[in-house]
Amino acid sequence: MKTLIKPVRGGGDGGFTLVELMIVVVILGILAAVAIPAYSRYVKRSKTAEATQCIGSMYRLQLAYYENTHERSSSTSFATCPAMPTTAPSASKYPPNVVIWMANSDWNTLGFVIEGGHYYQYSTDGSNSALTTRAVGDIDGDSVRSTFERAGVMNSGEIQGSQVRITNELE
Repeated sequence: MKTLIKPVRGGGDGGFTLVELMIVVVILGILAAVAIPAYSRYVKRSKTAEATQCIGSMYRLQLAYYENTHERSSSTSFATCPAMPTTAPSASKYPPNVVIWMANSDWNTLGFVIEGGHYYQYSTDGSNSALTTRAVGDIDGDSVRSTFERAGVMNSGEIQGSQVRITNELE
């Protein structure tokens, strides 16, 4: 009776050599070195989307507030609202707290409220002829703050707004 199994040349058992395994480890290391910073930037950029969205909302609410006060009286101005929440920004989200936003008469008058958790501290400065909406955050907890601002100026009876100015976006 003949055997159907042929012996493997060289006496090997068909496994991987140490060199082959090391090549795989090096390739995985290179992929991780590229992917981890890209993922980190992606996460930071997704957090900054909150700031640009809220700055846009605050700016539009300021314009509506100005128009409403203009219709009701001859003295018109933009609203000024203090920094909310009052604690300094950090890497962790502020907890959702609609009550503190609604309890502040300035923010309540403007009509701006954040219902969910958020990363940025918001404020707005207004006068008779100019406004600035601002978001300040520290999304990675290194005490370097990122700032998002949008300004508007009354010019010949027309409000002229600027683009959002960003300082240390991903800090």
